[in-house]
Amino acid sequence: MTDRAEPIARIRLSRSLPRLLVLPFLALLAGAAAIAAGLLVISGTAGLLVAGLGGVVALASLVAAAQLLSIRLEVEEAAVRVSRLGGGRTYGLVPGPVTRVRFRGDNPSSLRASRRFLPWQLGRAVLRDEEAIEVVRLAPTPTAILVPTDRGRLAIAAANEEALLEALSLAARARQRLEELAREAPPEPEPPPQPEPEFPAPAVELDPALMTGIERALHERRLAEARDADALLAEERAAAGLEAEEPSPSVEQPPVPAAERRGRRRLPRPGWTARPGPSAAIFVLPLIAAGAAWGAALLLDRMPAPGTELGRITALALVLAGPVTTVAAIMARVYWPRIAAVVIAGGLATALFVGRALLG
Repeated sequence: MTDRAEPIARIRLSRSLPRLLVLPFLALLAGAAAIAAGLLVISGTAGLLVAGLGGVVALASLVAAAQLLSIRLEVEEAAVRVSRLGGGRTYGLVPGPVTRVRFRGDNPSSLRASRRFLPWQLGRAVLRDEEAIEVVRLAPTPTAILVPTDRGRLAIAAANEEALLEALSLAARARQRLEELAREAPPEPEPPPQPEPEFPAPAVELDPALMTGIERALHERRLAEARDADALLAEERAAAGLEAEEPSPSVEQPPVPAAERRGRRRLPRPGWTARPGPSAAIFVLPLIAAGAAWGAALLLDRMPAPGTELGRITALALVLAGPVTTVAAIMARVYWPRIAAVVIAGGLATALFVGRALLG
């Protein structure tokens, strides 16, 4: 269950599918060609490597296309959220004018995105070569709406600009109503004063083992002052010929636990000896498992001939269990961290089954 409020409106963005999908489509064709060349034309280890690289490129192209097609924009009471598959970004609305900027026609404004080679504009950009803004423009629209946010102005290329302006107006009115209700709300009553106790509470003797560092230091300093005073009094009595009195048991230093004494003598641990976090080497386990199955099959002469149908299927299974699973696990760690372990476990299981079938 999420804590985010229901958005006021979902704004349909202006999209140009040819511009959005041209690069993923070319990458998908390149990956498919590499897979076909590695399995049908190139034989041996080089063919498997080419096929694995093609599978990685094809998978990355599909993920990129899915992310571009899933971009959507939502207007909330106090923010504008741009979300996509695997994440998103929230821009808090701030007071300021909402304006329209023109990219074509009379007196057009220049908009230069941070990644100029892409056919779409998403993320950071520079307006008129002087103002750093954020932009969501998935089609070559002639205009865009500039919205003031806490991250700078946000340029939005919506399919219906009037709907976007209406949603921003509703958000401003809703925010104004909330502020008025907060001002009109009666102040919270102050809690009644607690009556003071007629008699002071007795002092509580704390266990030195339960004291904090400052409390223990103050306690030890008081004990040292009391011992010095007793020693000075004993010297004065001895000089006067009187028998020294026994020290008061109330100022006797309490025993320090052995664990605390060991803790005082402990040296600080250097930073380089700190316990390391989880290693990223877990993501190459499917690659290692597939390579081990392949190497064992070659060593024992159990690998099918590369030109046969069984050899192509076996090579494809090892590529999917190894390089493709590693790339999928890395992408899952970035976008869907909770399923990364499932992806790795699936690749390991696939490599285990293929190796078991090869070794008999």
